[in-house]
Amino acid sequence: MQHISSRLIHGLPDSQASDFNRSLKTPIYESASFDFETAEDAEKAFTGETDAFAYSRISNPTVTELQNRLKLFSNAEQCLCVSSGMAAISNVFLTLCSTGDNIITSQYLFGNTLSFFAKTIRSFGIEARFSNLEAPQSILDNIDEHTRAIFLELPTNPQLIFFDVPAIAKIAREKRIPLIVDNTVLTPYLFPCQQYGVDIEIFSNTKFVSGGATSIGGTVLVYGSDKWAHNPKLAVDYEKFGQDAFFKRLYKEVYRNIGACLSPNNAYLQLLGLETITLRIDRIMDNTLEMARFLQNQPKVLKVRYGALENDPGYAMAMELTKGKAGCLISLELENKAACYLFMNALQMIRRGTNFCDNKSMIIHPASTIYWDFSPEDKQRMQISEGLLRLSVGLEAIEDIKSDIQQALSLL
Repeated sequence: MQHISSRLIHGLPDSQASDFNRSLKTPIYESASFDFETAEDAEKAFTGETDAFAYSRISNPTVTELQNRLKLFSNAEQCLCVSSGMAAISNVFLTLCSTGDNIITSQYLFGNTLSFFAKTIRSFGIEARFSNLEAPQSILDNIDEHTRAIFLELPTNPQLIFFDVPAIAKIAREKRIPLIVDNTVLTPYLFPCQQYGVDIEIFSNTKFVSGGATSIGGTVLVYGSDKWAHNPKLAVDYEKFGQDAFFKRLYKEVYRNIGACLSPNNAYLQLLGLETITLRIDRIMDNTLEMARFLQNQPKVLKVRYGALENDPGYAMAMELTKGKAGCLISLELENKAACYLFMNALQMIRRGTNFCDNKSMIIHPASTIYWDFSPEDKQRMQISEGLLRLSVGLEAIEDIKSDIQQALSLL
């Protein structure tokens, strides 16, 4: 099978044959533990001599099939699915970092990711250095012998900035530091991390993968790298496992000890979502570009950001990295918070909710929700204004989305 859409539907050639009843859908193995024929078999499962399933917090057949499909999706060497996107982020950085280490990241981050870096890992003695990732010199100025990763979102949410990933990857390669990308908005279908020097890819399965907000989940994809040899925490693992060093430490220690495993039922729902993901993304990309152009022509909309718009500051980079399919999110500015609330409350079809990459179009006011506990100065620094709205465009008929937007704007 040459096309990704076919591979995601069918999985590996023996995916169905491995099931006792040859089910065409992966069964839900909703079981905590699994039986062994002999005591020797149990020992081999725990020591890693076999891939037999022992306990669903560690591995589960339904979850394993989802991981196999996501490896097909991304061409990653290893994949681990966890209970949420934030669980993916926390597992990765607790695997890479120790007290006294630091990471380089942007000030433009999703609210909980920003809180994790600014507060949670800080309490472990790990420093997040918020740098201007649009300026390579800023990255270089913040790197030292204790820097363990460069992390970014592509594009940033909700500012929708497209960073120059090839330039950042070049720095990461020269400094032998892992480059980690949160690819939730684009997925491997729109932005193939492997082709751009990314070492670890993270995304929230809750978005496009789930097939319409059916379930919560997260994924860590790992690409081949020798950079683990230069991380003091992983150096011994590298001597044993080579390019598998990071994943071995992640899977054998951190993931198991934290316990943020994905439930088999959620894995099943996300397998169903993968079967239609390319179809849904293609339709949503068409809707989003048309919607962005429509919003640009609305006098009451002060500003629109979407990477595929020719006048957007990120247009050239969005075209290079995604061939113009810049994701499902549009940022738009109205006059103030009151105008945003009046507009949102007038919407009849578009939902007021915090999810995105959903089948349904959704809108949110970031300043009063996702970033509610940040100071006005922090919001200004992060370009989160009181007039900013984030629109996630869905699968509905484009004329219905336009009509709902237009009638709501008419009340301003």
